[in-house]
Amino acid sequence: MSANTAPIFPAVPFISTADLSNATACTTRNTTTTANLASAPCNAVMLANVSTNGLRIDKVQVQASSSNMTAPTTAQTVILWLSNGSTAYVIDEYAVSVITPSTTVPAYNSYELYTNLVIPPTYTLWVSTTVSTTSSTNAITVTAFGGLY
Repeated sequence: MSANTAPIFPAVPFISTADLSNATACTTRNTTTTANLASAPCNAVMLANVSTNGLRIDKVQVQASSSNMTAPTTAQTVILWLSNGSTAYVIDEYAVSVITPSTTVPAYNSYELYTNLVIPPTYTLWVSTTVSTTSSTNAITVTAFGGLY
């Protein structure tokens, strides 16, 4: 399918979620090779894979997702990486604060809106966290919303 060209706009909605519920802490913010993203020092999870015509990201949401409904989040930073296939760069960071959810207090949730985050066809998005997580304590899910060209 070719991209829309007059004017260009996304042809298909895009939503992708990365699960950081059993993530190992990322120990760097330095530019790294893409091969190292999924292993030490980054232990990142892919958020958006290579697409045929590229994609636009409108929103990235960070949500506490513990299986224990009253487990607090741990103060941490979620890091968004952009990879060109060989090298990965930090393009954004999200500060996660400590919140103990209950029947009257919602779990941690934040988001960032983007007006110009356009990902070329051969690029990928990855996410990592600065704190090791488990599925029953300080788990995080990251969701990207946008459109495929």
